[in-house]
Amino acid sequence: MDSAAIGIDGRTSGGLAPGAPHGRTPNDNSTSTNGSSAPTGRGVLEGAFELLNVLSYLPSGAGLSELTRDAGLPKATTHRLLDQLIGLGAVQRDGQRYYIGSALARLGRSWQPDPALRRAALAPSRTLARLTGASVAVCVLEGPAIRVVTAAGVSAPAPRMHTEDEMSVRTAAGQVLLAGGPDRDPPPGFTRPEWKRVRDSLSRHAAVAVDHQDILPGVYCAAAAIPLPTPGRVASIATLFVNRTPPRDLSELVLRAAREATRSLAFQ
Repeated sequence: MDSAAIGIDGRTSGGLAPGAPHGRTPNDNSTSTNGSSAPTGRGVLEGAFELLNVLSYLPSGAGLSELTRDAGLPKATTHRLLDQLIGLGAVQRDGQRYYIGSALARLGRSWQPDPALRRAALAPSRTLARLTGASVAVCVLEGPAIRVVTAAGVSAPAPRMHTEDEMSVRTAAGQVLLAGGPDRDPPPGFTRPEWKRVRDSLSRHAAVAVDHQDILPGVYCAAAAIPLPTPGRVASIATLFVNRTPPRDLSELVLRAAREATRSLAFQ
């Protein structure tokens, strides 16, 4: 398994999530030049994407009136666009509610959060998995979601993780990602003194975060940072052992893989 995306959108089904883009007003690129309510040209595409954007924040779906209001489109236009999107598989309808469709979900799974990092980390990840027998994942933060850019030695779907989830944050990979960012406020599950100790520890050269069955019995995780070109951003490369004893030189192997990925990324 070379890549996967993991993350929980953390949005509620009762309306747009905080910070979500709101729809345009009914008159913004949604009417034709003769004053009718049918969008033309670019307005059709914008209206369709606005509806898809609204639906992406509503995992429990939405009715026609709710979509009309949140997308800022005339009701007739919303209904017409939804019918077209259903025909393309981008939207599905169940009773009176609309949801993101399978075609759009399939397209979304092909999205890569950081293609250059994936290319740079693919070989080091495979080597690390071969040398340790562990599952290896390279992760980045994408908004509040922790996403896998590439993985090796994985025989089962990766768990879904979110920075608002205390268990995810306390993993070695989560600690590396959050400690490497600019936000110094403690994440869920950490007191301010605890988080300062974590950040101070990981700020040292050649530091490896270790979760030695601290989160789940039988699960051992070790992770190191891969600095990214964007200032203040890091990726993490992490090994995961389940009911197995890791090798004695695991920390050095993880650091070596992180250094190799960092060097390769510099030439991308």
